[in-house]
Amino acid sequence: MKVTIRKLYNTEHEYFAYSKSLCGKATYLCYFEDNIWGAVTLNNFIEMLKSFFKENRVEVKIEDKCIKLKKENLLEWIK
Repeated sequence: MKVTIRKLYNTEHEYFAYSKSLCGKATYLCYFEDNIWGAVTLNNFIEMLKSFFKENRVEVKIEDKCIKLKKENLLEWIK
């Protein structure tokens, strides 16, 4: 299983981590900031995926490409 981390476009400290389901029918998404609580959130997200999918190992990949939301108010809803 692979978790990809991408920075939000036009922000300083906000990120999304996501993973596609094993069958490819869903995407699991986590919003976090680069602070201690964001680290806890990201860790909990990865542990949740490992537990649910019975995976021993999760590959974490950090991409250089930013995510740009088409609708700005979507981020407010996610937060």
